[in-house]
Amino acid sequence: MVKKILEWIEKDEGLMDFASYPLRGKKVSANIILKQDAILSGLSFVKEIFEHYNIKFKTDYVDGMIVKSGNILFKLFGDAYNILVIERTVLNLLSLMSGIATKVRKFVDIAREYGITIAATRKVIPLIGDFEKIAVLEGGGNTHRLNLSDTVMIKDNHKKIYGSIKNAVNEVLKIKPFTSKIEVEVENFEELKETLFLDVDIIMLDNFSSMDVRKAIEVIKNRKKNVIIEVSGGISELNLKEYLIRGVDVISIGKLTSELKYVDISLEII
Repeated sequence: MVKKILEWIEKDEGLMDFASYPLRGKKVSANIILKQDAILSGLSFVKEIFEHYNIKFKTDYVDGMIVKSGNILFKLFGDAYNILVIERTVLNLLSLMSGIATKVRKFVDIAREYGITIAATRKVIPLIGDFEKIAVLEGGGNTHRLNLSDTVMIKDNHKKIYGSIKNAVNEVLKIKPFTSKIEVEVENFEELKETLFLDVDIIMLDNFSSMDVRKAIEVIKNRKKNVIIEVSGGISELNLKEYLIRGVDVISIGKLTSELKYVDISLEII
């Protein structure tokens, strides 16, 4: 993943940074400063970037820490050209990942007393999804599946093509690794009842109202006591508390990674 960041920097630099080129060889000091309270994420990556560009650094922080506005995240010393060339990419990465981690931690803190896991989904920004998923982890959340082969997930289009949930599950059981779980996305109680008689590990209640989630939990637990119950669809900070229901194991939220809010971080030469 660090290789990908280096490619971004090289693309950003182009032939050369003409504004900074005359400064080659000049040694300078700089601080990376946090401008708002945040959960930190991305520090491990930028440390490797500093090392690659022979920039010395000091920091008192690690990923996942809660840090107050005004603190100096990194003290840097190195070639002025190198520091200026990597500046924007490093700040973008820290701001993006810390923004996601900070958002995730808010949800995690609210759900903690209910024993409910907050998870992301596969609704990530193309090309940077892996970084988003790591930020989710460092915010205290769960990544959900990382790719299509991680977990078998029967969704609406699978149901249409196979003809039924039963057909989909039975066909998949013939080929899936024994280590893989099967998850079925259900959109109503009719699909839920069909799924309860099948060999599945996770049931996702998709776009259920909070009232229907309560009813669904009773139905599921009467038949499958060990199945994992996931709730997803339309859940945000505004209505999260409605879905903090005993019996729900996981709440997955696409907006954790699809709607981004950067944390304000700056680099200042001193």
